[in-house]
Amino acid sequence: MSEERANKNEINPAIKRDLESALRQQMFYWGMDASFWSGNLFLEKGFSKSPSRGLQGTSCYSLPWKDGSIELHGACAGWYNADGNDGFIYIRTYERCFHWHGNNLPVPGDWEADSLSPLDLEKSMNLLSPFLEWWLDFESFVHNRTERTYRKKCFKKYKSLPKARPWLKPHAGMAWLQSLLNDPLSVSRAKKFNRTLVG
Repeated sequence: MSEERANKNEINPAIKRDLESALRQQMFYWGMDASFWSGNLFLEKGFSKSPSRGLQGTSCYSLPWKDGSIELHGACAGWYNADGNDGFIYIRTYERCFHWHGNNLPVPGDWEADSLSPLDLEKSMNLLSPFLEWWLDFESFVHNRTERTYRKKCFKKYKSLPKARPWLKPHAGMAWLQSLLNDPLSVSRAKKFNRTLVG
């Protein structure tokens, strides 16, 4: 009962945990997309690639999106406004989503504590929505660009990792994200949502 909404006009706080589980799995997928056998799928979709401003030997993928930009690193992923001082960020080490409000774009590995706040979905859907829209758009591109079973193979490979905590299968996962984007007040917890779909 603790995970139920006390007010049906509020987003269930537990949905944030489902989103974090989705991103933990998706970060692995994106790593595979960057090393896809016929070429980097991010570059093919229009991202620019540059050395990471933080962790040495890693890269940053950046794409202008919805009056801001998508920035993907091995350590984090997010959407930020044009000034880089407001946005949504998922930090892989912490396995958590945050509201970013630093002076500039985040530097991976150099997380400024006063620039991060716990993500309140109720107040931050305007920051999360551009990221979700890009995520779904990119998955549609991957689906059309690769062989039919590619994402299922990504899921299977992730699931085989010793410390993996698999989330939803690809089809069900994207349906859940679309539901979160369309109607965050009514979206079901991922496990309950999965019972109604075949992944």
